[in-house]
Order: sequence, then structure tokens, then C-alpha cells
Amino acid sequence: MRVILLCMAVLGGLAQSASAATISAVLKLNTGASNPGEAAYGPSVQNFGTIVDVGSGVGVPPSNGGVVVLIPEAFVPLDGTKTAHVKADARRADPIGTQNVGIYLTTYAYFTAVTTTGEYRVTNRAHWEFQVNGNYDWKISAQEPQFSGARRTFSFEKVGGPVLASDSVGDAAKSEGGSLGSGTYRLFYTHTNGDHPGSLANAGPNPNGSTNLDIFFTFQSEDSSGVVPEPTSLAVFGLLGIGSAVAKWRRKK
Repeated sequence: MRVILLCMAVLGGLAQSASAATISAVLKLNTGASNPGEAAYGPSVQNFGTIVDVGSGVGVPPSNGGVVVLIPEAFVPLDGTKTAHVKADARRADPIGTQNVGIYLTTYAYFTAVTTTGEYRVTNRAHWEFQVNGNYDWKISAQEPQFSGARRTFSFEKVGGPVLASDSVGDAAKSEGGSLGSGTYRLFYTHTNGDHPGSLANAGPNPNGSTNLDIFFTFQSEDSSGVVPEPTSLAVFGLLGIGSAVAKWRRKK
């Protein structure tokens, strides 16, 4: 009876450790950048925006914690009557009872008091860095920019590996997907308003120019590609060892 209880305890403990697939997500500045936003009027360029600490790390959306502001709304005056704004907020959803993860990002890049064309530009850029442990399917859902002339490009790539998906035009909705394993991945985005005809109007159903860039990870399996055996394999070998020891003990009795 003691042996049975011991085996059950071993299986239970190792079964819990077998569920080791995890994903972390941090919004970071791009290499060489001091902040995630800039605004320009003619040759004059001004920087603004900060990626903030939300309590669990810089730019980290809490699991199932609602929407948090990762780039606080900031604005700079351009020519005395017009201002440029950037902002970004996000939420993370980990559906209960699964190992799936959804990251929802909304970026903002817009002007106020701009009704005519001119040499105006506002840019909001940064990247997600994901640390992935496990095998997942992934899907990117990129919303069409809400201003007709705005652009929101992106690139999803593995650090030290290939580019998995990209949109170098950024003027329409786009959906990309695939599969990935353990590693470090980055999802870069650049949301620009003002470089293209039709970008400068602040009107319509979405006057703040928000655009969504969401990514979803669907769990497939633990990653057993390393040299360390899977916890389930350890459980099997552990139980075999216990059984062998019990058999020897019984023979001696």
C-alpha cells in the first residue's frame, strides 16, 4: 500500500511539473531608441512617450488583468495650433483551463487641429519580446489603420532565426499564422500618421486613430527537443526504478 501511495505521489508531482509551457510578454524600445514616439513638422522633430512599469516589470501586461497603459498618452505642439499624440495600451488573456495566450495591443498616432495637408508626421514604434517555452500555433490579427492614409507595419521574427511574418505596407487588415517552438521572438510595429495622403484629418468614428495589433498563441505540446528528458518520461523511468526496487525487496523477504 505504501508503494502504491508513493507511486501516486511521484506521478502527481511530475504530472504537475510536466505542464511547463509558458510565454512571457514585454513591450520594449527598439534598439537604439530612447522612447517609442516622435513627431515632426517640417525639419523639426520632437520625441515623446515612455514605456512604463505596470508593477510586474517594464511594459508587461498582467495575465487576465484588464487593459493597462504601456505608453502613456503624450503630445507635443507642432506649429502653435496643432499637436501630435501617441499612446499604447494592451491586455493579456490566458483562458482558464488552457495554456493558450492572447496579447491585445492598441496603438495610437494622431493629430489634433489638423484639417489641411502639410509637413506633419507622428510615429509610434516599439516591439513585443516573447520568451516561449513549448510548442504553439500562433496567429497575428492586424486591423486596418483607422485613418485612410495612416500606416501600421509589423515584423514577427525569431531572435537568431527567420522572419515568420511581416507587413511592409501596412494600409490594410492582415492575418498571418504558423507554428513555433521554444525561443525568443519579437513582434515589431511602426504606426505612422502623416506621411501619406489622407492621414491628416482628425475626424470620423475614430478621431484618435487607434489601431489594433493582436497575437494569439495556441498550445500544442511541451517542448522535448532539449537534452533534458520530459517530466513524463522521468515519471515513467522513476516508476520503473521503484518497481524494480520493490521486486528485489520482495525476493529478499
